[in-house]
Amino acid sequence: MKFLFFAPLFFTAAVGFAQPPAASPRGLSVIRPTLHYKQEEGAAIPDTYKYTAGELLYFSFRIGGFTVQKDKVDLRWQLVAVDPEGLLLMAPLNGAVQEELSDNDKNWLPKVVQTLPLPAQLPPGAYKLKLHVADELAKTSIDTETGFNVSGRPFPVVQGLSILNLRFLRNPSDRQPMENAIYHVGETLIARFELAGFKLGAKNRFEVDYSLSVLNAAGKVLFTQPQAASETNSPYYPQRLLNGELTLNLNPGVLAAEYTLLVKVKDHVGGVETESSAKFTVAPPPN
Repeated sequence: MKFLFFAPLFFTAAVGFAQPPAASPRGLSVIRPTLHYKQEEGAAIPDTYKYTAGELLYFSFRIGGFTVQKDKVDLRWQLVAVDPEGLLLMAPLNGAVQEELSDNDKNWLPKVVQTLPLPAQLPPGAYKLKLHVADELAKTSIDTETGFNVSGRPFPVVQGLSILNLRFLRNPSDRQPMENAIYHVGETLIARFELAGFKLGAKNRFEVDYSLSVLNAAGKVLFTQPQAASETNSPYYPQRLLNGELTLNLNPGVLAAEYTLLVKVKDHVGGVETESSAKFTVAPPPN
């Protein structure tokens, strides 16, 4: 049995100067905040575009109307991404533009480019990038928001710790479960499920473990693993769903019969347990 997770990706930052198409407006301003399609400096995403969890988000903006004193610029910015509930997707990103300009540079506009990895699990909905820019020399600041949409399935709504959709598969690459869970002696049983409703502690910490058992038709336990696996983590963005997978080798000594797979899960943060079961059949090896 294993729980499947995606490691966080990376973010990069770059600051440059580009000749603007027109003179800078009066007062501090954020110019052309843009979400780019699939790559830095790519075309702007269309209004209908929907991101998926784990996708990279490419964002850029320019700063205008800033103050220059003694040929120097001192700008600070902070960028945060939030979900539909206002939860931060990642730690705030901070940066600065501190440059010394010549006469030839006085009409240039600083440009900031960011690449942000979206968390591996996100509910669908409307998200926001919130940008704060401060001009340290003029003691002024400005705030802007850029919206984007995320697609996907809503997280299941459960009442407490729940094992969902315990199912059997023929092959690891199968997307659809077996209609009739019939294996032959010598094959490998593959079962998958989702775990939801586990409690989160400080810093979104969760800790769960599980056991599995195989019962015969009379309910007698024939095989058990008291601690088949465990998983603990403290992701920045809260994890709401765990994907579980287990395999069992149906060795030649296994009798052809109907069995029950029993999975028990303990949530150590919430201090609760739950279980779920599903039946499968072992048939004689094919001729």
